[in-house]
Amino acid sequence: MKVERITPQKFSEYFKLADGRYDFLDIYAYQDIPLFLDPFGLSAMRDTWSKECEDQIATYFQYLLDSINRGDKKTVAKLLNALHEVDEIALGYSANEPSGRGIGKMQALEIQSAFESSEAAKSGDIKDIADCALLIPGISRDKISDITANILKKKLIEFTQKQCAKHQIPVSRVAVNNAFDFENFNFISYYADLPVINGRAKILLPIHSVRRDPELSKDKYYRNFVLEFLRAEHEHAGDALATVMKNGSVIVRIGDLKDKYPLNVDFLYEFSKLHPKILTKYKEELRTSALKQGGKVQLETKKRILNSTERKLIMAAIKPGNQDAGNFHKIAFDNLIQIFGNRLTNPLREREINEGRKRIDIVFNNADKNGFFYDLNNLHHIKCPKILIECKNYGHEIGNPEVDQLLGRFSTLRGKFGILLCRSIADKSALIRRCKDVLNDHQGIIIVLTDQDIETLLVYRDQNNETNIDRFMSTKLDELIM
Repeated sequence: MKVERITPQKFSEYFKLADGRYDFLDIYAYQDIPLFLDPFGLSAMRDTWSKECEDQIATYFQYLLDSINRGDKKTVAKLLNALHEVDEIALGYSANEPSGRGIGKMQALEIQSAFESSEAAKSGDIKDIADCALLIPGISRDKISDITANILKKKLIEFTQKQCAKHQIPVSRVAVNNAFDFENFNFISYYADLPVINGRAKILLPIHSVRRDPELSKDKYYRNFVLEFLRAEHEHAGDALATVMKNGSVIVRIGDLKDKYPLNVDFLYEFSKLHPKILTKYKEELRTSALKQGGKVQLETKKRILNSTERKLIMAAIKPGNQDAGNFHKIAFDNLIQIFGNRLTNPLREREINEGRKRIDIVFNNADKNGFFYDLNNLHHIKCPKILIECKNYGHEIGNPEVDQLLGRFSTLRGKFGILLCRSIADKSALIRRCKDVLNDHQGIIIVLTDQDIETLLVYRDQNNETNIDRFMSTKLDELIM
């Protein structure tokens, strides 16, 4: 029996590509992958296409700085306000569907103000994207990734189309927004042929262009280059920051250097003006590091999280019946962990009870502090230190035997609340009557959740909407007690 993977589906798996190494980053089909697009990774590719990308980035920033120096606020705003839609790239830290974070409207205004007030920008000392990241406030490595993706959107679409042709990946005609046109120096919208998953167009990235942790950052420049240079400058007897050890050696402590030269963009700018060779050395190392890392990036998320869309597809692919019961138990277990999070702890599958004579499909500890499971005990006086769950991958109606089976797992110590998971319900009113009989006989509470119910709860989890999760579960309880 084939076992379903409780892991995010890759682009290559969705389109059933042959196994092998690809020239593109094998992104997740339905969610972001926590990586960055690195402009130095692009330049390290050293082919005609990457050289054109490098030239386009330089051209964009030169046009931006020229507009700042002309006082052309309208053009500056237009260039920066467009940098916010990168959904097609599917990079970032969203556990669920791509969210288009990029640079929001308020951030664009803040960055515009930073550029316009920057001495580095006014003086023309910003010559490339590295200078921008180091010398402009508010520009961090994730924003560099977003900016690079937006500036190069047309080039990346060109790359994607070549990869689709090479691997025979189906494409659809879709609208592309906010792509920079280097002929007219303006962001435009147009139609292009791209792969589409679940109604969302996808743009592929060269495998050498992405990084888990790009080298380009203010902190790394400051720590590894600026402070090391200053340490050498102060490392002589008699210097106020130097300490002479008993063996005669002279040391300068990093903490003392940080106190005297705190990290901020004004300091980095003044230092870089006085010591341009240090900045040049840093950029050279960025390229060298990009060459060494090329294609070796870790492509797995730190947390393997499926979103509601992908979980729904997995459930739909599992056929009712004994043959796929193991797969249904596995996705049900993972879904409940995802939905209820820290409310329910210590999840266990197929837990033996009564000295091995019985077995419970899924058991959680009730650790809820103020939600639905907390209220069961404190408002409804249903003792539930354990949450007991049975999974039924049936193609027929749930009846008294299934209800009685879960009821038989109740006890004074384990508690008297359980959830019965099933695929669907044909006669809902009859099943509710069975569960009401359990409640009216003071034996406990059994709530039934179908695939459709689980899908609704998963959407609420995607939204991190704890209130709606509580309301949904409370509605299920009200069906029994009202």
